[in-house]
Amino acid sequence: MILYSDRPPSTKIRDMQTDDTIVAISSPGGSALRGIIRLSGPRSWAIATHILRPVAELRPFCWLDAWLDEPALPVGLMLFQAPRSFTGQAIAELHIPGSPALLAMTMDKLLDNGARQAEGGEFSARAFLHGKLDLTEAEGIAATISARSDHQLRAAASLRHGSLHRWVQQQADQLADILALVEAGIDFSDEPGVNFIALDQLRQRLDEVSRAMQSLEARAVSWEALAAVPTVVLLGRPNVGKSSLLNALSGQQRAIVSPVAGTTRDALSVELSQASRSIRLIDAAGVETDLTPMAELMNDSRRQTLLRADVILLVVDPADTDGSLKALLKEVQDIHVWKIVVRNKSELIGGLRSAPPTISLPWINVSAKTGDSLPALRALLFEYAHRQPPVAEDCLTLNSRHQMLLRQARAALQRAGEILASSAQFPELLAADLRGALDDLGAISGTISSDDVLGRIFSSFCIGK
Repeated sequence: MILYSDRPPSTKIRDMQTDDTIVAISSPGGSALRGIIRLSGPRSWAIATHILRPVAELRPFCWLDAWLDEPALPVGLMLFQAPRSFTGQAIAELHIPGSPALLAMTMDKLLDNGARQAEGGEFSARAFLHGKLDLTEAEGIAATISARSDHQLRAAASLRHGSLHRWVQQQADQLADILALVEAGIDFSDEPGVNFIALDQLRQRLDEVSRAMQSLEARAVSWEALAAVPTVVLLGRPNVGKSSLLNALSGQQRAIVSPVAGTTRDALSVELSQASRSIRLIDAAGVETDLTPMAELMNDSRRQTLLRADVILLVVDPADTDGSLKALLKEVQDIHVWKIVVRNKSELIGGLRSAPPTISLPWINVSAKTGDSLPALRALLFEYAHRQPPVAEDCLTLNSRHQMLLRQARAALQRAGEILASSAQFPELLAADLRGALDDLGAISGTISSDDVLGRIFSSFCIGK
């Protein structure tokens, strides 16, 4: 929970009413040792203490022992002073025995004394409106509440602690600087010899921002994917036995097997189950070296499949050279997921069990034809597919809203690059595209989000959060 922030309030304060005092039960439903009732607003301290026996001294940011006036029960009172609180307003929290009947009775008294029942997400919305957190951090709170796995909890914590906010702020600052220089050049275009930024420098700075966005898309984890079945993608050159391996692992003839290289054109998938866990195994098109139109389409399709992977199996033939494996690794070097080297057709290597040359990744020799080591490979897949990603510390999580806005920002920067590359210079159009990219980034953090977007996001929160 964020208790204090020096971030200035948002410049786009919505019309939501924030000058009254809201109240809600903030602890989970049902009986418990302790229940929490939270108030936020200018009268929160006065309303909370009105139903308590007189408290000798009201001191913020510490635990105060008190008594409910009726029924006479000991309670804990915590007071937070504006603006050093979660919502940026004065907050009072009552910690009372967690009886549903007692909580409801106490709520009625607080409502009778002037508080208003909070709506879903209204506490977090007030924190957003008072500049205590941005929209991605607010989404992190909702994501924490809805998390169903350790992966989701870690991803939600990253959002909640501002990882995506800091990335957006960094790129937005760079774009704002570039835009200011471009617009200054427009304003002083009639002045001879005045040049605020050279074209080469402008291209370089735009390329840096565009590469940062591309890198984020490549390494980011989709929030929707965290809730989905983990995906394992088979990657290899044509005719190394990927389709045979998929059929052998699944126990069904899902893929067509042929000695003709390049039989697999589209990604084929099958779901494997073990105990209470499942994984999705995908056979992607083989890595083609000939740049024919069909090969280029296959390469694009394979790239999109790899970006959705949780584990990548680098399938090689025993006769493959070390260079072939290095070529596969180069293709996935910017995709930060677990990678396992699988040497198929072990029946051809006469029991050889040495490691592939110059490789530090997990590896295994198998045979899709004889079934040699397939159970071990299957166990390895389930182990790694349900592991935390290897670069979780700097790996950001994007939901569908973030992804859409990031794609729009990249498209605007691409248009700006095309304008710079054209023979005729149109600085006004360039500035418009830069402004569009900046607005899309701002919408991720919520500085320019429309009211309907904000309404949809906060309405999905729980009451009291």
